[in-house]
Amino acid sequence: MLQTRSSGLLLHITSLPSAHGVGDLGPEAYQFADFLEAAGQTFWQILPLTPLDPGSGFSPYSSPSAFAGNVLLISLEKLAEEGLLTADDLAVFNEQPVQDVTITELPSNTGESEPAVLAGPLTLAPSTLHAAWIKKRPLLKQAAETFLRDASAAQRNDYERFCAWQSHWLDEYALFTALQDSTGEPFWLRWPDELMRRDPAVLAQQTELLRHDLEVIKVQQYFFLRQWNELIAYCYNKRIHLIGDIPIYVQLNSADVWSNPTLFKLDENFQPLYVAGAPPDYFSEYGQRWGNPIYDWAEHERTGFSWWLRRIRHQQSLYGLTRLDHFLGFYEYWEIPASEPTAKIGEWVKAPFESFMRAMYRQFVQLPIIAEDLGAKAADIQPQLRHYAIPGMRVVQFGFGDDQPTSSYAPHNHTENMVVYSGTHDNNTTLGWFREADADLRERLNDYLGFTVTEENVVDQMIRLTMRSVARLAILPIQDVLDLDETHRMNTPGAGGRSWQWRLQPDQLTVEVAERLLKLTRLTGRG
Repeated sequence: MLQTRSSGLLLHITSLPSAHGVGDLGPEAYQFADFLEAAGQTFWQILPLTPLDPGSGFSPYSSPSAFAGNVLLISLEKLAEEGLLTADDLAVFNEQPVQDVTITELPSNTGESEPAVLAGPLTLAPSTLHAAWIKKRPLLKQAAETFLRDASAAQRNDYERFCAWQSHWLDEYALFTALQDSTGEPFWLRWPDELMRRDPAVLAQQTELLRHDLEVIKVQQYFFLRQWNELIAYCYNKRIHLIGDIPIYVQLNSADVWSNPTLFKLDENFQPLYVAGAPPDYFSEYGQRWGNPIYDWAEHERTGFSWWLRRIRHQQSLYGLTRLDHFLGFYEYWEIPASEPTAKIGEWVKAPFESFMRAMYRQFVQLPIIAEDLGAKAADIQPQLRHYAIPGMRVVQFGFGDDQPTSSYAPHNHTENMVVYSGTHDNNTTLGWFREADADLRERLNDYLGFTVTEENVVDQMIRLTMRSVARLAILPIQDVLDLDETHRMNTPGAGGRSWQWRLQPDQLTVEVAERLLKLTRLTGRG
């Protein structure tokens, strides 16, 4: 349960400025922490840190691992400071031109809010995540090779402790990734049968043959976690806490499904029997077919939810608070037969929610989570959230529909134990939302505030409503703090690789912006 009034900003690591094509854990991350401190903020919310998949449009919600870190976030500057790269390496990297790249259809599913596959080839500009992915990987491999060759005894011991500590996922992830490269096939269901079915003798043979490649992959994960922990320590010294994010589902083409197939509803050939999604509603005639394999909750319950316990424990080692995406799915989920091309045909299936929560509370004294309880069936999960004192989410943008007087998103209906947002990474910016609003919504907003709202004042007023809320924690997307329009949106659900590309510019976080936010934070009792 949230204890005190506080506030924070939503900005994913990849959206930080960087000279290397994608935001990372280098100097700009520390400068953003300084900005948070100057603005009186105590929380920094990010999106999932897990690896990105080119086949899923680089969505952070569709990853080949539920545990591994996104090595694109490793700071090249920090590697150079350790002597693992040289100044010449960075100079060549920065001078190297990047051509437009084309992503063709890949067989991996793409997870929530994304199409099952990209709709044909997609050409991306040089500044995108894919271009950075192509450029950065060779340098990361080079740094790992240098570490394996030149590491001191103390460094080697620290690395070996990391490998032992993370062995419950690291070994399988490293083998999965190495096999993708060695076979030339990114989709494990197209591997030779003995690899797909995990023949112990063949896996042992491949582990020996790929020993060096496995070490390179593990060293890069070591770099990531070490740099992440350094950033956490810096933030904590400034009384800034990190809020992470867990997608409830994992993608089919992942180390998790390959190494734990019994935890999912798959047939004898490891094809999904059912996939996840959401049923048709007012906004979508055919519903949303996310394509993720459905959990075999009976098997999870039989094993004492051990995989989920490991996953939550891992998250707790990374963040102070964790947002659980699509929390409804722990209670009830929409199950779509895998043969169905849309989400129109499916059924609601109950999950063993009470058993799951008892297992969590037996393991953890506290469960520092935020439930993403948005959507048409949000009301169904509210009694459970109240019972376990788990804070849900309220989005102020959602509070001005036809049901405004009774809407749980309208500020007058907020309660203390919740997290309030002006908008989320999946929504338009507040300015873009207002520009799209029809006359009825604008009239309701005018009546609610008592004056005429315009493009010039709407963002400031929505931020003030968010910060004035009785909810103990308020989170503002950085785009709203900077009064940015719809062209700065982070994600448009269904846009595939066209989303997740937004980047902050180095000169946007000014002293004036920090002072203005600090003043409002103190005025609303959140400082």
